[in-house]
Amino acid sequence: MKSLYSYTAKILSLFAALIVSSVSPTMAQKGKKGGKNKPDSKDADTWSAEEYSGLRGEKDLRAALASKGFAWLSGSPADNEKLSVGKNAQFFGFVALRYQSGRAANRGTLGRAVFSIANEKQREVFAEAVVQEQAALNQWWEVREEILTLLEDHLYTGLPIDREKITALGVQFSLLNSEVALVEANAFAAFEDSLNSEHAALLRGWRENAESAVSYGKSVRVEAVGVDRELNKQLEDLYAKSFSWLTGKPEDNEIIPIGQPAQFFGFVSIRHKSGHAASRGDISKNFMNLLDAEQQSIIEKAVESQVPVVREFLENRHEFLSQLGTLRSDPSRFDRDYVDRLSREMGRLEIEAAWMEAEAYRAIRASMSDEQVSALMTMRGEYVIDESQVASMNMEERGAALSILCSGCHGAPGMHRVGFPAPSLDGFWDREIASGPSFEYSAALTNVRRGGNERWTPELLDQFLTAPKRFAPGTKMEFQGLLNPEDREALIAHLKTSR
Repeated sequence: MKSLYSYTAKILSLFAALIVSSVSPTMAQKGKKGGKNKPDSKDADTWSAEEYSGLRGEKDLRAALASKGFAWLSGSPADNEKLSVGKNAQFFGFVALRYQSGRAANRGTLGRAVFSIANEKQREVFAEAVVQEQAALNQWWEVREEILTLLEDHLYTGLPIDREKITALGVQFSLLNSEVALVEANAFAAFEDSLNSEHAALLRGWRENAESAVSYGKSVRVEAVGVDRELNKQLEDLYAKSFSWLTGKPEDNEIIPIGQPAQFFGFVSIRHKSGHAASRGDISKNFMNLLDAEQQSIIEKAVESQVPVVREFLENRHEFLSQLGTLRSDPSRFDRDYVDRLSREMGRLEIEAAWMEAEAYRAIRASMSDEQVSALMTMRGEYVIDESQVASMNMEERGAALSILCSGCHGAPGMHRVGFPAPSLDGFWDREIASGPSFEYSAALTNVRRGGNERWTPELLDQFLTAPKRFAPGTKMEFQGLLNPEDREALIAHLKTSR
């Protein structure tokens, strides 16, 4: 199964501040209850304490792994692809700003507000930056998709993760992310240098009261000459990032969501579909309650293994942030070689954390009973606004995307080559089950035919794709199964049209 699930991404990553406290004294102060960055708003506190505050302990780390595991195991390929604007190059303190403002700081509003006060020359700086970073950003998405493919190959087939290959991808992923960050940091520093005192004071005021920026960003559209329209949202994000970086403190940049590192497991989609109402704490608690003792121990062991990895990741990230800061304070101190070394190490560590999680989730999925699977999917439905809208694609597009799962082993329609580990699907609707040419079928599928099922029907294939090994014990097919009924419906419809 060489290229199974190119359609993923999840959010969750573990340990932000428990470990951050060993990296930076300022962060240790932020981890204390009642610290200066804890918002006054009761609503803000309940919204963000578990996600963004930096208050981390082992309980929080366990919640991180459990919630990501839930999202990945219950999700759909389209869900896993989702990432919010601004999730790349997340070094500029917007996460802290969201927490400190009690969620009043809106990325779009602030981006538009900063744009509204920028002069023509300043706007040119941002426009040049968004164009300059685009090639690296596009590569970043492509590499991320390759990483997702390797992780999900493991989840759905049990094939070992090629650690050498995925580590190389992780290093490339991190270097590209850093390249984007450097482009943005240089643009933000140039913008800061050109601010007049009036606008600098205005930005400080917005930092104190994010809602005061609303009137400035109202009815404003962020755009620039020479910037393609599809990049306008990214351009708007640059203005918002510049605001959080230039008005914040260095320690603000240390705070990252609990989903980092290893933001490959799809929690973002649950957040979006629930209107940000889904509580990571509630999800993790309910998911852990769904697991048996042995499955829970898998989570516990993964948490224990990841602590030193994530600690080291955050230490490198701290040094990287310090280097970014020199671009504002003293560019002559910026050390590009050192930054590249830090970036490579962050990539290696992030991928190590990711495969630890992926292997844990695979072990849990492989041991789940039918009752647990049913409860898992019921639970998913409780956290999303509309499960029928689980994918942004229509059913035809969704089926075509899911067919990647099949082509990895069976080959694409009309293109099956010798050496694939599974039979060609060409014409399988029109022939008897387990009767394709040039393939030695298992007795498990032969017995399905002998049991009175001469040919595949949509209903029969739906049962098979739900859990192949349960449907046909002993089958050679290593695919774990699709839990989402709409995924199965879309894939079956696609297979029927492509026969």
